[in-house]
Amino acid sequence: MPEYRYLHLDVFTDSPFTGNQLAVFLDAAGLDSDLMQTIAREMAFSETTFILPAETSDTDVRVRIFAPSTELLIAGHPTIGTTFALAHEGRIPRGRPTVTLGLGVGPTPVLLEWESDRLRFAWMMQPVPEFGAIQSDIESLAAALEVEEQDIRDTMLPVQVVSSGVPFLFVPLLSRAAVNAAVLDRGAVRRLCQAAELPELPVFVFSLESADDDATHFTNDMRDI
Repeated sequence: MPEYRYLHLDVFTDSPFTGNQLAVFLDAAGLDSDLMQTIAREMAFSETTFILPAETSDTDVRVRIFAPSTELLIAGHPTIGTTFALAHEGRIPRGRPTVTLGLGVGPTPVLLEWESDRLRFAWMMQPVPEFGAIQSDIESLAAALEVEEQDIRDTMLPVQVVSSGVPFLFVPLLSRAAVNAAVLDRGAVRRLCQAAELPELPVFVFSLESADDDATHFTNDMRDI
């Protein structure tokens, strides 16, 4: 039986057992789509990536991203984590300013910052967001998120489908407290999407309220892919 080596990374953290888990299969040539999906389901991380030879001259490698139940065209922490895995393995020359990954959405440049011979930081480029359908059933949506209707309505912002490769339903909430309190009822969200003739979507709730000591917007990415 062939053997495939992988790295287990914790992304967006410098502490073990925190951050976002990611499995990166470093040489996935020979694995077909069904087996990649089976492996991702077995790994049971939010995403698993598979590195393949480049398919086009404007990319360095081909990277396929799988959640436990589906393949994703693009995703943030798998792209960044895979870049760090490539650097760790010496497959990106030290000091190089960029690497271009071939994702499902196409060539995706990642800007690199080095500290001596170690990759310190990476910035991924993403497609320009596409803005889709606006959700008008605020009453049902508030119930599906277990928040008050006014927490959504008083923002004066639309509830809208937005995609940079993976569509999300973006839901503005009035306060950080409302974001913290939101709890996703997947069945209710599924019914809401069906009524709007949309596929079931992951939900991204956010607030423009900032803390006294910073200007960071507060977000909560709620999905079960």
